[in-house]
Amino acid sequence: MNEEDFSKAEIDAIEAACKRIENMMKRPDQLERVEQIRRREARKKASVEARLKTAMQSQLDGVRTGLTQLQSALAGIREVRTWIQEVDGKYRECAELSSKLGEVKEVAQQHSQLAAAVENLKHIFTVPENIVKTEKYINEERLLAAHKGLMELESSRDDLLYELHKHPSDNPTDDHLLKQYFSEVERLSEMLFRQLKLAMHRVLNAARENPAMVVTALRIIEREERIDKKMLDREKMAGFKAPGRPKEWKRKCMEELKHLALVRIEGSQLEDRTIDKMWLVRHLELIRQNMVGDLKVIKFLLVPCFPPRYNIFDHFVGMYQECLNSHLQDMIYEELEPNEIISLLTWLNEYRGPMMMSHIELGIDIKKLPPLLPPRIVEDLQQQYLKTLHTNIQKWMSNALQSDVKDWHSDAEPDADGEGYFRTQLPVIIFQMIEQNLQVSNQISTDLTTKVVLLCIEELQLFIDTYKGAIQSYKLKHQADRSQPRNYFQYMVAVVNNFMLFIEFTKQLEKRHLNLPEDEASSTTFVQNLVDSFHRLSMDCMGDLIGEMFMDLQPHFHQLISRTWLQVQASAAIDTVCVTIEDYYRDFLHLKKNFFEPLVRQLETKVVAEYIKALVEKRMTFRSYEERKTAADRIVKESEQIEALFERILKREERSPCEVIPMLAEVIKLMDTSLLSLEISTLVNKYADIRTDHLVNLLVMRGDMSVSNARQAIEDVLGEDSSRKKTPRTIFSLVK
Repeated sequence: MNEEDFSKAEIDAIEAACKRIENMMKRPDQLERVEQIRRREARKKASVEARLKTAMQSQLDGVRTGLTQLQSALAGIREVRTWIQEVDGKYRECAELSSKLGEVKEVAQQHSQLAAAVENLKHIFTVPENIVKTEKYINEERLLAAHKGLMELESSRDDLLYELHKHPSDNPTDDHLLKQYFSEVERLSEMLFRQLKLAMHRVLNAARENPAMVVTALRIIEREERIDKKMLDREKMAGFKAPGRPKEWKRKCMEELKHLALVRIEGSQLEDRTIDKMWLVRHLELIRQNMVGDLKVIKFLLVPCFPPRYNIFDHFVGMYQECLNSHLQDMIYEELEPNEIISLLTWLNEYRGPMMMSHIELGIDIKKLPPLLPPRIVEDLQQQYLKTLHTNIQKWMSNALQSDVKDWHSDAEPDADGEGYFRTQLPVIIFQMIEQNLQVSNQISTDLTTKVVLLCIEELQLFIDTYKGAIQSYKLKHQADRSQPRNYFQYMVAVVNNFMLFIEFTKQLEKRHLNLPEDEASSTTFVQNLVDSFHRLSMDCMGDLIGEMFMDLQPHFHQLISRTWLQVQASAAIDTVCVTIEDYYRDFLHLKKNFFEPLVRQLETKVVAEYIKALVEKRMTFRSYEERKTAADRIVKESEQIEALFERILKREERSPCEVIPMLAEVIKLMDTSLLSLEISTLVNKYADIRTDHLVNLLVMRGDMSVSNARQAIEDVLGEDSSRKKTPRTIFSLVK
């Protein structure tokens, strides 16, 4: 702080003091306390001065101490400089001694080497003897004694070589001579390792009969591992590498154990497909037996022989898994036949099951076990299986259909089940084949079963077209000569019944193999589509049955409502129709109830429709009321005859479609034409789809109305067809 700054600070201090005093003496009564205030301020001043003095003293003491230390350091630096100068001088004086003491250096190296030689002199002289003794121990399988002798020989050799490494000789023959002298040591090491490999190769039998051999081999391996580590540390520090190190006997013995696992797996194949078609089944079963047996031996007998850190049981499980993976992939690469693929896929599913890796005695955590084969390879195998199955199913279905078609042409009637329903063996054969394949796929996997079900349903959908074609060919052949095949109608009944079996088997297939509840209807679209296809084809076949009947009935229907029909006393035509239906009825009885009732109802409807057609086709015109009355009475009688026939067949309680015929007869019979409009209205109200032409022909047939008058009368009551609203379909929709 300069003089100017100091003066300014003094002035600021005086001003601050004046303000402080001014604040203290604002009131007159404070003047009485001036002396007290003065003493208090004096004490504060004294306290501040004391603190300042203490701070200054502390600062001065620190400076003094620092100066003393700096002085001492300076003295030390001067002393060190003097020593360095002295050392430098002495070093310069000794620089020439290096060349003068060269001989001493060589002598020192020789002394060090000779000292190492003297230290190992006993071993050096006894090397040939120890080699013979160690070899004898190896041949006698006294492995611990043999390893002790080998370690002594290797230790002597390595120590001498290390001395040569530290003090290299200008003469290379020294190193060569030493190695030549100990050359047999490496041969002994190889002999001992072969014994260890043999012990590892026989480890499973040794665990049962001589576990001490396993323990001995492991002790030797552990010793060699420690020596390997020691030599590697020496190599890192001094650059010396001992001959034959590292031996890595532990790694090599683990490889031998892996080779043992591979031999156990590959040795299970005793034959091939040229000798026996079931070779793979036997091979896989032997693998299973050997693996389970070996792992039991390892878990209960071998594990106590190995140090815990080896984790030998899990190690063996991993080795077996790896070797088995490689072996199976090799077999797959050589291309398996279809039945062999099935055997392998089934075995792969059982691999993780209780008979193998999940065996209760093994206690393996199956969740931690990786898949035996990659999913891609398993998927390829499944696709090969499905491809083969696809071809086989097509072939089996084709052969089954050909055999069934052959039966259609036989002279014998089709077989009947326990309830008397005709059937053929086609549905049973096809679904037995499908079920057998699904039983196989169930043993492989649920996923594959689902794929097989879908494949079978797809093939059944294609089979329907082939089946339909065969039925059509059968029908055309019969139409060309109705006497052949002899049992055409019976086999068509059997075919219709077959569709019920196809539908039942399909639904069972879905419930059993697609995991649907027993009380639940089909819920999968593709299955329902297949069921619908079978149902449609069954309806077509029932139509063919009715068509076959009407080929016999049609001529008799043509005789109805004609002049000839009116003139005969008995209803010969309708009698023949009823007798013919009765005759066919004996074959209808062999239809399952699900088809029998719909077919009979369809037949009844068609018979009634044909009768109505005969009425409205205007086949004749009545000449008098007596003819109309006679015809109407006969029409009613024949209607009752038809109705009675079908009531006897169906044993039903609902109304018969025949009830329309008496209503039409009443229109013909009615004498008072003024009441026709009422009858027509009643008829139309009940059968709204009756057409104007139907009614016109019916009225014209009476003989008392012209076509124009009849049409006008009907249009006055009902209006034109085009103006009438869409109406529900009744039997008149079948009458063109």
